[in-house]
Amino acid sequence: TEMYPPMLAQAEAENSKAKRMFGFAVKAEEVHAELYRKALEAAEKGEDIKEEAYLCPVCGHIELGEPPETCPICGVKGEKYVRV
Repeated sequence: TEMYPPMLAQAEAENSKAKRMFGFAVKAEEVHAELYRKALEAAEKGEDIKEEAYLCPVCGHIELGEPPETCPICGVKGEKYVRV
């Protein structure tokens, strides 16, 4: 919420190619924040997140359970996701 939005704004203002990756980062970090919240809730109960985690190798999106058909952030095919 603090680091990537200003970077994205600057890249957009400069019409830099970096705006694509900073845009991905902003969206991926929103997902990561939700995953951190879930992990914290589990840890407070003395548990762990039980679902498998899958990582998009292009933008960093993480999906629990199974990879999606396509990444909701960058559109890469789900078969490219890596189990982490």
